[in-house]
Amino acid sequence: MKKIKVIHFTIANSGSGVTKYMLRLWKYIDRERFQFDFVTMSKTLDVAQELEKEGCKIYYLSTYAEDDRQKFEVEVKKILKEGEYDVMYLHTSWWRGFALEEIGKEVGIPKVIVHSHNTNVHIKENQSREDAINLHYKQRELLSEDIATDFLACSQEAADWLYGNQISKEKVEIIPYAIELEEYQFNSQIRKEYREKLGINNEFVIGHVGRFAFQKNHDFLIEVFKEVAKVNDNVKLLLVGIGELEGTIRDKVSNLGLEDKVIFTGKREDVNCLMQAMDLFALPSRFEGLGIVLIEAQAAGLKCIVSEEIPPIAFLTENIEALSFDVLLWRDKILKYILGYPRKNMTEVLEDKGFGMKGHVEKIEKILENNINFER
Repeated sequence: MKKIKVIHFTIANSGSGVTKYMLRLWKYIDRERFQFDFVTMSKTLDVAQELEKEGCKIYYLSTYAEDDRQKFEVEVKKILKEGEYDVMYLHTSWWRGFALEEIGKEVGIPKVIVHSHNTNVHIKENQSREDAINLHYKQRELLSEDIATDFLACSQEAADWLYGNQISKEKVEIIPYAIELEEYQFNSQIRKEYREKLGINNEFVIGHVGRFAFQKNHDFLIEVFKEVAKVNDNVKLLLVGIGELEGTIRDKVSNLGLEDKVIFTGKREDVNCLMQAMDLFALPSRFEGLGIVLIEAQAAGLKCIVSEEIPPIAFLTENIEALSFDVLLWRDKILKYILGYPRKNMTEVLEDKGFGMKGHVEKIEKILENNINFER
């Protein structure tokens, strides 16, 4: 059987939710029917060797379209022509232009999928957030339904942000994220093992998983933790991830004299185990498309305190509560949970709501196959 060849734009070395999503798809996709390859803007990719062993090709682009359109076009066309792909799968959060979509159409890729994963912009260090948002809205006005064959989004909010009114609601398919639920199910033995590894004794552990970036709002979380520690000294903060603002947050922690209470783990592939070591999950994001870590945290049985910017679709269990950006409000809620709560198994609840990988991947497989034939 000839496989449907899919090229994903773009995978990153940041350990972001979108990269995790692509890797999950590859892990569970029917490899007898589909071939996945990946494009990255990262100079190196930690998972490259593993993916290549599994038969995937990794392509490294040297420039963004907005920095050097001509060079970008040459590199992308070479990838698409050599690979003879059936599907271009574009994972994005905001519009800077339509270079990839236009190149895909010019080269004659049968299916171009655009998948919205967020509700705001991710900017480079030398960019203005206001300028980037204005550019997004200007570009969105130019959006037309012939730019792609399929439009997906992880939530209605993510769909509204990326497509606006330019793409009819009937054309957009909302497909919430899914995870390996069984890997996140609460396990007391893993909890004991990981707390020992992390040097945690009987402290109450507030956890966060996410890139050190404007979106994730670590600065607010540190302010909250400072106030919690003033009232209850028996606490620790576990920060999982890497990112451009990590140095700034480390400096803040140091300036507040909290070094012995805050654990920076760096980029990790064992988030499911680290969540077992936590006692509460905090996500004060300024914006989110859905927040895949919230599915993970709820599956791990953790109480979750989140910002009011989190889409309603992420509220899957009784364990999640949204609060406004008020430091003392967050402090008081955390202090309440320090008194204790039963850690329940929530995987069955999430499975029933369709957040397991099997059903999710079946939906994606149908989209990838739809209207594909091998007559080029």
